Amino acid sequence: MASPDPRPARAAVVEPNYFSNWGDLWYPRLANTLLLEAASRIRRLTPTMVTLGSFALYVVASGLIVAGGWWSVAAAVLLPVSYVLDCLDGQLARYTAQTSAIGDYLDKTLDVLKVGVINLAMAIAAYRLTGEAYYFVLGFGSCFGFLFRYYIKLETMFGAMQRDAEYLAKSSTRRRELYATLDVERAARKNLRQRLGWLWFRHRAVFALDESEHITFGALAALLHRPDLWCWLFGIGQLVIALVRFVGRGSQLVSRPESLTYPLRK
Repeated sequence: MASPDPRPARAAVVEPNYFSNWGDLWYPRLANTLLLEAASRIRRLTPTMVTLGSFALYVVASGLIVAGGWWSVAAAVLLPVSYVLDCLDGQLARYTAQTSAIGDYLDKTLDVLKVGVINLAMAIAAYRLTGEAYYFVLGFGSCFGFLFRYYIKLETMFGAMQRDAEYLAKSSTRRRELYATLDVERAARKNLRQRLGWLWFRHRAVFALDESEHITFGALAALLHRPDLWCWLFGIGQLVIALVRFVGRGSQLVSRPESLTYPLRK
C-alpha cells in the first residue's frame, strides 16, 4: 500500500496578491508553474538551499555587470533566473512543509542585501563606462532611499500599533474584505475604460522600484550596456519615492490613522 503524500495541498502555494509589486505578479507564476513540482521531488533540496543559490546567482550576475562587454548579456539572463528562484524558496517551504525561522530570516535579509549588491555593481559599471565618479553618489542615494522606505513603513506600523492595540487585526480584516471586493471586480464584465483602469491598478507598482524592478530594469540595463541610465533612474527615483512616503505616512498618522489599515507599501 502506497504511503500517503505528506506534502500539503496545492492551496499551500501563495499566489501574487492585488498589491504585489509589478514584477511580483509574474516571476512567482514562473516559479509556481515551471519549477515548484520538480523542485519538491528533489528530496535533498531545501528552501534554504534555494535561497542561498538565488543569492549566489545574483552576486555572480552583478559581477558580470561590472565585467561589462558581452558578460553583461549573461547577467541579463542570470538576474531574472535568480529572482525566479527567490520566489521559489518560500513556495517550496510551504508546499513541502519545510518552513523554518532561519529560512524566513535569510530570505528577507538577503533580499535587502541584494539591493546593495546591484547598486554597487551598477555604480562601478557606470563609472567604468563614463569615468564619472558621481555614479557612486547615485548608487548610495538609491540604497539610502530604498532602506529609508523600509524604515518609514515599519515606524508607521509601530506608531499605529501604539495608538490602537487592535491595529493588526483591523488591517487583516480590511485586507480580506478588500480582496473579496477585488475578486468580484476582477470577474465582472468591463468596458474599455474600466479595463484600462483595472490594468493601471494592477500594474502601477512598476513605479515603486522595488526588488523585482531592480531585477527587471537591471537585466535591461545589462542587455543594453547602459548601467548609467539605471543609476539615474534608481538614484533619483528611490529618493523621490522615499520623500513621498515620508510626507504621506506622516500625514496619515496625524490626520487619517484609519487609512493605515489599507495595505501599506514601503
